[in-house]
Amino acid sequence: MGSLRGGSGGEGRNEDGGKVGLPALEVALAFPQATPASLFPPAVSDYYQLDDLLTNEEKALRKKVRAISEKEIAPIMTEYWEKAEFPFHAIPKLATLGLAGSTTKGYGCPGLSLTASAVSIAEVARVDASCSTFILVHSSLAMSTIALCGSEAQKQKYLPSLAQFKTVGCWALTEPDYGSDASSLKTSATKVPGGWQLDGQKRWIGNSTFADVLVILARNADTKQLNGFIVKKGAPGLRATKIQNKIGLRMVQNGDILLNKVFVPEEDRLTGINSFQDISKRS
Repeated sequence: MGSLRGGSGGEGRNEDGGKVGLPALEVALAFPQATPASLFPPAVSDYYQLDDLLTNEEKALRKKVRAISEKEIAPIMTEYWEKAEFPFHAIPKLATLGLAGSTTKGYGCPGLSLTASAVSIAEVARVDASCSTFILVHSSLAMSTIALCGSEAQKQKYLPSLAQFKTVGCWALTEPDYGSDASSLKTSATKVPGGWQLDGQKRWIGNSTFADVLVILARNADTKQLNGFIVKKGAPGLRATKIQNKIGLRMVQNGDILLNKVFVPEEDRLTGINSFQDISKRS
């Protein structure tokens, strides 16, 4: 097999009298498309004429989200992707986007149209998919479940601080053995005096390692139906540990959750959840 020879002036090592390998490339010069984007060129085409479908308010929101994402979020994301850490100091900047709570009306939530919510999250994802995932887990899963299935008291208690990102939410369905198959859910909820006891495991739960409010789905030990519960950070018997060595969405802190006799008071059971269909309903 012939030796591979480096180009003129190459620094490849000698092997059998020939040059093997090539000098190290300066990636930023050789492949500028592979480097972190610091400048985002404006869109020059709209092949499907999507802009024609947007209201002036939706266009204005998209413009706002794009500007904040490019200025505040884009410059820091590569560093945190490399470290697989979450940029907690960026949460106030994400809060200025006004997206938490999405289409929910009242309780400090923005009450966006579905279209406005979608195009805004797309703008965040354009800059960093991990940030958009963080917002979606917090807003479209945790907050929406409380808004759709919670009591008035629960909405008043939890949604305002979540809408301002003063607290962070997560949503836990997925389990180690059956993934997101709600029909095979093993985590159990047993009625005890004053509330419920949760036992089981959850896996791949975004935001779980630092969430203040955890929406946990569990199977009622008596009825065998799916129920929902609000568990607070630091509850005795609750443990969330980060899943290490991910390749995709490295900034998102997916975690394993262990529930060992976690007590949830009756006031924190989401009474609107008695089956998986209840979670997917729309007001």
